[in-house]
Amino acid sequence: MLLITYWNSKMKSELQKKLIETYPHFFTADRKIYIGEKPVVEEVQELLDQKEIVLPIQFGFECSDGWYMLLDQLMASIESHLNPGNSWPRKERTPLQIMQIKEKFGGLRFYYSGGDDVVRGMVQLAESLSYEICEHCGSTKNIMQTEGWITTLCEDCRSIKKNK
Repeated sequence: MLLITYWNSKMKSELQKKLIETYPHFFTADRKIYIGEKPVVEEVQELLDQKEIVLPIQFGFECSDGWYMLLDQLMASIESHLNPGNSWPRKERTPLQIMQIKEKFGGLRFYYSGGDDVVRGMVQLAESLSYEICEHCGSTKNIMQTEGWITTLCEDCRSIKKNK
């Protein structure tokens, strides 16, 4: 049994910014949303001020960098489904608001409002796939869940975290 204690599981702010800039309509709101007295991720504050973008939760993306590509592909798939560029007649944008993105019990949790049954299936698939992707580095080789604070890590990342 391998027991790994908790470490910072927040996605790098530059990756958070990239997702927010690529899919801003998933993070916008018709009304201002209270996010605390201080900006949680200072690097995102400019986006919050200029574009009225809100973080999916007040603490930012609560998962590590390894799931960045999974989240990017999920959001791209949702975008393509809800807003097909070549559809005729042109569909109105179906609203979808991301509420929270986090790791829980070693898997991705993607909370949102809006969408449809197809989006629900996409989210369930991404959440299932997260158990096969290292949350820290994105590798799909030698993946297993740790015990204690459950995380999904590859063998290399487990070794690094075990020795810290």
